[in-house]
Parts: sequence; C-alpha cells; structure tokens
Amino acid sequence: MINLSYRFDQNSSSLELAGMPDVSNGDSENTIGILSSWTLKIIGSPLLEGEKEHLDNLMQVILLYSRCYISGIRRQINSNNHIVTIVPFGQNHKLILNSTKDGVKPLDIILDDSELADLTQCLDLLRFDNRFNLNWNINLDIPFTKSYIKKYSTKPRKNLNLLYSLILFFSTSSLLLLIP
Repeated sequence: MINLSYRFDQNSSSLELAGMPDVSNGDSENTIGILSSWTLKIIGSPLLEGEKEHLDNLMQVILLYSRCYISGIRRQINSNNHIVTIVPFGQNHKLILNSTKDGVKPLDIILDDSELADLTQCLDLLRFDNRFNLNWNINLDIPFTKSYIKKYSTKPRKNLNLLYSLILFFSTSSLLLLIP
C-alpha cells in the first residue's frame, strides 16, 4: 500500500498529514482517503498530534473563531465535545486543548494575530486541497446574520447619521449665508 504524506507550511505553523488512498472509494494513488496521522507544529509550542476527530475539532474551532474575529466578534468558541476551545486573551488568543486521555492536563497555547492567521491558512489549505478525499466534520461557512454580528460585536455601534446630517446642514446653510 502507498503511504502518502503532505505538508502545509506557513510562517509560524506547519501541518503534516499522512495516509493512504482509499481504493474502495476509487481514490487515485496521489489522494489520501484514509488519514493515519497528523502533526501540527506551532513555533514556541509542543508538537500536536491526534486522530482525525481531533483535527476536525481543531479545524471547526479555529475556522469559526477566525471568521468571528474578522467580523469584529471576540468570543469564546468550543468544539462540540469541548476538546478544543479558543478564547480572547488580552490582545492575543488562548487555544486550550483537552486530551481525551485520562490524567493529562489541558495544553494552553497563546497565539498572536499573525500566528492565528498562519494556523487558519494551513487549515484552509488542507480543507480545500483536492489531494484529500476526506469528509471533514465541520460546519459549512454560512454568512453571519446582522443580528448575530450586532449581538456579539465588541465594538459599540452608534447611529450618528442624524447628528452628521444636522452638522452638514448647518455648515452648508452658514456658507450659503456668506454668499452676497
């Protein structure tokens, strides 16, 4: 059997996946249909590895958190079974990884914006790579509704249109009074 390995590198993150084609599914010899292992290296953090379920949870949490962060929403995101959690941590982001093994303490990784962007880019490259024929257990990218953004946005939104229009009206009126 052919054992394949593909790697996705960004400045501070490196994601490597190994597996083999799923011939019962009709995969070509360059396609990973059965994932045997994955490793994630983030500069300054221990080497991460796990099962496909762990990678699914990591992808779900990181991709959703990044979408929220870009939309001006800073809030905690958890995976369904709370294996992976990411929370705002001052100007940074705290990634909390809970082991499925008993007696292992949770691992906390502090990411700055560039490290979060690199990790998100690695996961996006993996998700859309046609060399993988894997069913990722992640939610589709459904656009946020205005009410969702308004509810969770950290920036207070004030409607100052009336004030601006009054200022514009009075300044234009005063300029017109100066014309002989």
